[in-house]
Amino acid sequence: MRTIGRAAPLADQVFGALQAEIVDGRLKAGERLPIEPQLAASFGVSRTVIREAVSRLRNDGLVTTKQGSGIYVADGPVNRIFRMAPNSLENAETIREIFELRLGIEVEAAAHAAKRRTPENLQSLQKALKAIDATKEGADFGVEADVNFHRAVAAACGNAKIAAFQNYLSVFLVQSIAAARKNTAKSPGMVAEVVQEHAAILAAIRQGDAAAAGGAMRTHLLNAQGRLGLLVSETAQNMRRLR
Repeated sequence: MRTIGRAAPLADQVFGALQAEIVDGRLKAGERLPIEPQLAASFGVSRTVIREAVSRLRNDGLVTTKQGSGIYVADGPVNRIFRMAPNSLENAETIREIFELRLGIEVEAAAHAAKRRTPENLQSLQKALKAIDATKEGADFGVEADVNFHRAVAAACGNAKIAAFQNYLSVFLVQSIAAARKNTAKSPGMVAEVVQEHAAILAAIRQGDAAAAGGAMRTHLLNAQGRLGLLVSETAQNMRRLR
C-alpha cells in the first residue's frame, strides 16, 4: 500500500484504493485486512479516516467484520454497489476504460431509443442538440448540454436501468467531455463535427433506424476518444501486452 496525497478527501482516497485492491483481486475473498493502525500508517492518514473508508466498504458489501477477529474481504455472492473512485479520471488509461464502458452501454441505448422513443423523448433530444450548438463556444464549451443529450438518449431507450446508470455516469462524463471539448475548440472545424455527430444520432433515432442510431453513437464516442488522443491501434495494444 502507498501513502496518498491530500488533494481529495482522504476517506474517498482510501476507500478508492482499498476498493481497487479488492475488485482487482489483489486482496482476495476471505483475506483479512491489515489492522487499523497498520492501514493508517500505510496510507499516512488517521485511524478515523480508515474507519470511515472501511465503513463504506462494509456498506457496499465488499468486506465483513468477524467479531474479535478483524475485517475480511467478503466471499460468496454479495450485493455490491457499483462505484468509481472520485479520482478515477486522473489518468488516460482510466478515461479510456470509461469510454469503452460507454461504448458497451450507449451504443445499445441509442439503438433501443430508435425503436422506443416517444414524441416527448424526441423533444428532449432536440432541445439538448440545440443547446449543444448554442453553447459550443461558451464558457463550458457546451459540456452540460452534451451530457444532457446523452442522458436524453438513455431516457429514450425504454430501459430504466440503463437510464439510471447513465445518470450515475454523467457525473464522470463532465470531466472527460470537457477535456475533449477543449481540444476540439482549438479547431473550428472539429467544433462543427461534434454538433454534426449528435445531429446524426438524433436523426437516426427520429427515423426509427436502430442500426444507424447505434452506429452514429459508436462513431461519436470513437471520435471523442480520438479528440482526447486515447485511441490506440490494435497492433499497439498487442505490442503493449507482450512487453
